[in-house]
Amino acid sequence: MIIHQIFERHTNILSVSSKSTTIFILALIFFFNTADFSLADRSETSRLMRHAANLSQNGKNQEALKIFIEITRMEPNNFYGYNNLGMVYSQMQKNKKALKAYEKSLSINPTFPMTLNNIGSLHMAMGHYDKAEMFLKKALSLFGSFHLVSTNLGELYFKQKRYSEAMTFLNKSLKDMPSFPPTHRLLGELHQAEGRMDEADKEFSLFKELQLKSK
Repeated sequence: MIIHQIFERHTNILSVSSKSTTIFILALIFFFNTADFSLADRSETSRLMRHAANLSQNGKNQEALKIFIEITRMEPNNFYGYNNLGMVYSQMQKNKKALKAYEKSLSINPTFPMTLNNIGSLHMAMGHYDKAEMFLKKALSLFGSFHLVSTNLGELYFKQKRYSEAMTFLNKSLKDMPSFPPTHRLLGELHQAEGRMDEADKEFSLFKELQLKSK
């Protein structure tokens, strides 16, 4: 779900993992190369995916959930469907069900970077930092220019006060995607934590500007 909240100096960090992954994943339109499905089947699945994504982005997670469950029932090897099912459960804070859906996605495709990112993000939100790092680093090793993973790693290290590592991954994220608002917000928080107030103010201002443009 797109982050709409404008940054205020004392606002707590919103989890990049719980908010902005939906931009990258639920809004995607998937076309499948699996030989088990006809062109008509793929088109219908894509339509359903798109419809459910729109429902979730508008806060209608219960309706979206029903669609993704039906997709996975009809197509039990559809790892995209299980990934998005996990996304909706995560949005609803049903973490155990989200983990189960992500694990099912990975059992079908163990090298799918999106699900590796999402399960890592969920572990971070649950405070399982070692597991979060493991999954996020695996996702980045498979897809080196995945800016969302780099930002999530930056957030993870920031939470642990591993500031040097946080800076490394946030800068990598900006190299891959210079206009990604959450990265600038986190950089502002990082500069603030280390006493670089001028740099922090610049990043917060840029975050606000990019957020306004994205609306």
